[in-house]
Amino acid sequence: MVRTRRFGFYICVLLVLANSQTVSCSKPSDVPNNVAFTYESDPKPARIGVNTFTVTLKSTGGERLGGAQVSLEGDMSHAGMSPVFGETREIVPGRYQGTLNFNMRGDWTVLFHIKLANGETFDRQVELRNIQAI
Repeated sequence: MVRTRRFGFYICVLLVLANSQTVSCSKPSDVPNNVAFTYESDPKPARIGVNTFTVTLKSTGGERLGGAQVSLEGDMSHAGMSPVFGETREIVPGRYQGTLNFNMRGDWTVLFHIKLANGETFDRQVELRNIQAI
């Protein structure tokens, strides 16, 4: 019985150490100060079903930033739900459009994963509260 407790203790220690290594290795994406990010949703407010998101990226000088890649990720606020994903396409320079299909009502977080033409990457996050049926 003592041997079993020791084994369990060592397993717990190893799991804690492994978890601390993965957490310490993750690096939050830096948000550049020289990029203005705006978005619109259609329908407004967002609802259950397909929602279109339009993102505009501009420099601090007001120039639209073309050639970027913007992907969408929708996550529910409670654990256990699978995220939904979408890609955008550039409809005019610096303006990107894509869809997400919210499959249930509740609170959602939309992550905009952005990679600029110069290779710089960052994320923007938007909270959508109380998504309802149409």
